[in-house]
Parts: sequence; C-alpha cells; structure tokens
Amino acid sequence: MLHARDWTCCGFVRDRSATARTTPTTDLAGGELQLRHEDGTSADAAGLEEALRGARHEVPTGVTVAGSESFETLQLYAATTLPAFCRLAHNRSRDTSTAAVPRGADAATVEDGSLAYLTHVLIRDGQTPRQRRSEFVVHAFGPAGPALAERMAACVQAWDRYVRGAGYPRMTVHPAGTPDHALPHGHLLDKACSRLVFQWPDQPPALRTPTEAAALSRTGSRRSGGGVREVVPAVEARSSATCQ
Repeated sequence: MLHARDWTCCGFVRDRSATARTTPTTDLAGGELQLRHEDGTSADAAGLEEALRGARHEVPTGVTVAGSESFETLQLYAATTLPAFCRLAHNRSRDTSTAAVPRGADAATVEDGSLAYLTHVLIRDGQTPRQRRSEFVVHAFGPAGPALAERMAACVQAWDRYVRGAGYPRMTVHPAGTPDHALPHGHLLDKACSRLVFQWPDQPPALRTPTEAAALSRTGSRRSGGGVREVVPAVEARSSATCQ
C-alpha cells in the first residue's frame, strides 16, 4: 500500500503508440462539445442532443472565489465524489453557438439523457484579480437536469464548507485485487492496476443538509468499467443505516 505525502496540480502530455490508453469520449452538437470519461466508459448519449436543444436549468451555488484564487481541490473533489463524472470540452474551431456552454465549464455529470456542468459567472468586478469575485453556477439540460444540478451544487457547497480550507485529501493506493473490506473508509476510484481511496474531510451525517445528504448518498453508485463509489467499513455501514 502506498500513501500520498504531497500533491502537485499539473497537466500531462497524452501518451501515444500502441500501448497508449484511450480515453472514452462522446461527441455532441456536431463535434462542438465533447464529453471525456477519464475513468469508466462513455456515457449513453441517447437523449443528450435533444436535451441540449431544450430549456436550461440553472442553480446558483452561493459559493464565490476571487479572480486570483485557486480552486483546484474542487475539481478533484467533484471528480472523486460525484457519480457519472466527466469532463466537458468545447471545440472553439467548431463553435456554431448552438450549444450554450460558456468557456470554463468543464466539470460535468451525465445521467438519464441529461447533462449538468459547473461554470462560473462574474458577480463583482474590480481593478485587480483579488477584487473580482465569481460565483459557481450549475447549468443543466434534460429531464433529469434539475436533480443533477442540485446534486452538483450540493457537491460545491460541501467543498466550500468542509474541504476548501483543508487542502488535499489523504490518499492511499492499493493493488487492483484488494477486496472492499480490506480498504480504508473513503471514496474509491478503481484504476486498471490499482484502487485509489480518497479520504476527504467530511461533516457528520447529522449535520448535512437534506440536499447534501441526498447528493452524497448517491455517490455509492459505481460507474461501469471503473468509477467512484464510497467505501464504508461494515460496522459503520450497519450503524449509518439505522441512523438515516
């Protein structure tokens, strides 16, 4: 078992050649939009095209950041706790204005022919980045859009309350064949050759708002082909079931 001692936010050049790992993708709006599923399989795109042509549901989160403030832990928190998480890319070379997705909207989730993504809007301008503030807002399309938007908004609000000031999580890396009962409590991400457990600071269940509790309870679903779900020791699982 390996323990993470430090974190560095960085980008990578994608590997190539016959042994390169292919990231499953889903093209939408004639290639103007692309969903990237770094871990797991491509989402069922049925209904997404029609959903993007429909009405947009919007949920302000009430969480703001300064122009110079990093929110890199929010990206990781969403990726490791939200079910059906993916990245939303906007191909500017094919921009036809048919897909109303603003720049900077890349964290997304897809379910039941619906799409929700996280973006931010400027709510206070200023002469310096420190003086400017933007609010995180969730946009969603499709019949399940309102529920997806509330789930993602709850994720952002939980990050703001319990993660934002705490930094990166503790993370352990386990061999791929490690059974669930041998893993520590946390959010599990299955990779091809390992199992990663992220231990985020979290609020007690009794202190969660109904929206947060509903959103976090749904992180127990596994994405086919590998994905994120919550690992809870057997004794805790029995106790929480009686309390909820």
